[in-house]
Amino acid sequence: MTYSVLIIGSTGNIGSKISKELAAHKSELKRVAFLTAVADAGPEKEAKYAAIHLERMVGGLSDPASYKGFDIVISAVGDDLCAQQAEFADAAFAAGVKHFYPAECKDHSLWCRSVTRKTAPEAYFVNKIATRKYLEERVKADPSLGYTYILVGLFTDIFLWFNVLGLSQDRKSALFIGDPDARISTTLSDDVAKVVVASLLRPHLSSLGGGRTVRFSGTTLTTTELFSTVEKVLGHPIVVKYLTEGESYGFAKEQKEAGNAFLSKFSSAMRSIGFGGAEMIGDDNNQYPEIVPSSWEDAVKSWWAVVGK
Repeated sequence: MTYSVLIIGSTGNIGSKISKELAAHKSELKRVAFLTAVADAGPEKEAKYAAIHLERMVGGLSDPASYKGFDIVISAVGDDLCAQQAEFADAAFAAGVKHFYPAECKDHSLWCRSVTRKTAPEAYFVNKIATRKYLEERVKADPSLGYTYILVGLFTDIFLWFNVLGLSQDRKSALFIGDPDARISTTLSDDVAKVVVASLLRPHLSSLGGGRTVRFSGTTLTTTELFSTVEKVLGHPIVVKYLTEGESYGFAKEQKEAGNAFLSKFSSAMRSIGFGGAEMIGDDNNQYPEIVPSSWEDAVKSWWAVVGK
């Protein structure tokens, strides 16, 4: 059986790649489209929409009418909209959608907590955890509904793009929130897009009802090994200063004052990621032999081939 699929958040870092992958598999789906809030979003945004070779729907993300006629909704919304995902899913289910893919919080609960405190969820993950709770309660109440969690490592290329490594301008030193021996799993966003789309095609999705989790891993290395690979590609050593959890709060404040909104906010996530909460234990890669994940080294080489050393 083939399904009709709607993606929201189609032009973001990961959404654009999922949209491209959906377009490549249109013939295997009953219908596939992307949703935009307005018919004309201005030249810059419209250029991005024009690059998506899918049917375009116009409507509100919280309006059930926007989702009518679709079986599956993939949410690829950015962090600014993650708090509203339960609202979007509620509208989708009201319209007859049966299956929802939320924008995920990566691997498992350790990602969502400070590894040293292991108490309340880190702020970066709170909204995503709330979405999980909502979906699980809805599916428990109505087993005809379903969801898929796509659990992967840190998006390798986005990790590099936003300089989560904390490299200096000359790339000879770095400030990194975490421990040198912490193990971190990474997955190229292109591979994430591939597994998202593959997971909703035959034979991977046998039923729309119920919850399932798909774990897909790229490379798992210690923080030291991540930096060693970058050193190898750049051809020179990098002096890394590892910031403690306590020091991370001052770092976040400095980033905010410097206008780096992403790193300021993502420091919350790094209090989990950098101290051992980002290692994927077990994966479903063998269920997706059609996808060969890119390595961290391959991604680093590709990245600096584009931006220059």
